Amino acid sequence: PETTAQYIDYWRTRVRKNPQAVLDEIGLRPTDQGYVIADKHDVGVRLAGLRSGDLVRSVNGQAVGDPEADRRFYDEIAATGEARIEVARGGRVLTFSFPLR
Repeated sequence: PETTAQYIDYWRTRVRKNPQAVLDEIGLRPTDQGYVIADKHDVGVRLAGLRSGDLVRSVNGQAVGDPEADRRFYDEIAATGEARIEVARGGRVLTFSFPLR
């Protein structure tokens, strides 16, 4: 993909086909509290400022951790033009924001 829109569409297609394969490739492990960043994770995860062991608790204010529900939530996130991710790390809560346009 060359543009942000193409990148979003690329991942949308992959998430719709097989959300677990995408999670495995990126390095996210679903839990009841969100997604834990695995020891081995995609370079994009690191570039976004996330670390192994971080717990991604919510995206744009909505709790995450159920791959099937979150697959449906993907289009809503993409449509907002921004992803705001709440992460628990070492007893602290951090918020990361990323433009999607």
